[in-house]
Amino acid sequence: MSIENKYKALELEKPGIYELEGLEVGVTSNCNFKCDYCCAYQRNDGQCISSKEVIGIIDDIPTLKRVRLSGGEVTLKYQDCLDIVAHCSSKGIATQLNTNASLLSPERIERLRDAGLSNIHISFNFTDAEKYSAYYHVHPRMYETIVQNIRLCTEAKLETVLETLLFEETQNNMQAISEMVYELGVRIHEIQNSIVMDHTNWNAISTKEALVRSVHDLIAHKKEDTVLYFTCMDRFAEALGFKEQPGVYFSNCVDGKKQLHLHGNGDILICELCHPVVIGNIYNGTSLKDIYTHRPKPLQEFLDKLPCPAYDALFPKGI
Repeated sequence: MSIENKYKALELEKPGIYELEGLEVGVTSNCNFKCDYCCAYQRNDGQCISSKEVIGIIDDIPTLKRVRLSGGEVTLKYQDCLDIVAHCSSKGIATQLNTNASLLSPERIERLRDAGLSNIHISFNFTDAEKYSAYYHVHPRMYETIVQNIRLCTEAKLETVLETLLFEETQNNMQAISEMVYELGVRIHEIQNSIVMDHTNWNAISTKEALVRSVHDLIAHKKEDTVLYFTCMDRFAEALGFKEQPGVYFSNCVDGKKQLHLHGNGDILICELCHPVVIGNIYNGTSLKDIYTHRPKPLQEFLDKLPCPAYDALFPKGI
């Protein structure tokens, strides 16, 4: 299999040996949007990890292959992001910055590109300003800003990934979204399967029928120069008749197995999205370098059971 995107490569390998190869860093929990499905852990930046601390942690993990910067809205701490990206790039570590794109500018985009950012990852769930505004609780003009900034990213030759959450609001509009992704100049489209998040009481997931229809339609209409990544579907892809082909990948879940989340207060989580269980804290002596050698009890329990909320939501009685 030819792997062109360095950051996504980790997800195309089935986790075998459990070791820390990916680190998601919660740069900030603050945000200028109010997304209903937000799963940001502890929306409180009273104590927030600095870029200097993050760089020190990165240097202490010899197995690390990629770093993802997330929030909140990460560009609220733009300089920290830039410093971390530049350092990772100097060490050959792939990076991804997850952003809503509202605070980008031509200068910021170019500096991220020049610092060596592997991917800029932007949520894209709507094809018109009014629906976007209603869902995210922002002014409709913000949609124009987002679209313009996505174009700026592609024009600057910064590898851009648009992610669409497949859920109630999007399940009947996936093809139109895909077409707009392409029109914006983006050639990597990630489709994130929605999951029930008990910790936030969000459960507006797609139906199984809509999921199957959407996936097959997106694959059938895929442009030759586009790559599709389907996430949170690997546990049941085969059972639903989904097959990989050139440019179509069902990403393997690496959370808890090869990737952990580091929050700004020092907490280490298995996965902020679907399994926000705290397994230690760097300020209380937990070493990320040794965490898979000396596994905390919650991490070992997770690896023994490998729970999958996406699977449980679609197949409560099993396949």
